[in-house]
Amino acid sequence: MRNFVVACFCFIPLAALPALAGELDAFVAAEDGAVSCWSRDYDAAHLASHPDQMVSAMTFGVSYMAETNEFAEQYSFWLDVSLRDGAKGYTTGPCNAYDGKMWCGVECDGGGIYVEARADGDVLVDLETHGYIRMSGSCGSSDENSISALESGKDDKLFLLRPTDAKACKAAMLH
Repeated sequence: MRNFVVACFCFIPLAALPALAGELDAFVAAEDGAVSCWSRDYDAAHLASHPDQMVSAMTFGVSYMAETNEFAEQYSFWLDVSLRDGAKGYTTGPCNAYDGKMWCGVECDGGGIYVEARADGDVLVDLETHGYIRMSGSCGSSDENSISALESGKDDKLFLLRPTDAKACKAAMLH
């Protein structure tokens, strides 16, 4: 995973890197190997009251890798999604600070999400602003058994996720 994240961060201007840690502390501690995770399984009652919502479960995590001799500090994310029809998707990529929020995206125009920290520790994942995120996680790859992209739909725009145990979530990073 470290090599993937390194490749993804080549587009961040070096002058912006020192500011990243302060702006993204709301999501994950700027300590090497730190991981934060949020998730939500939408229950039957929620899905019944939102019949156009396709997402039935979502887990979002973000990690921090400290600066080394070779690489600047780096933030990366992973997103695991399940749909009502049983289809699943997973993706990873880099994150950076953007206008008081965190932008997490997939390279090669794979789209992305904006994430906003809430005072109570929850996060709001915004799929609507960009409109989609590729769920294969890397340029040109695909898995016929998974969602190719998660697109903003009539009721798949904003997802409120709650903090979950980072230790349990670390397994998702190795997906």
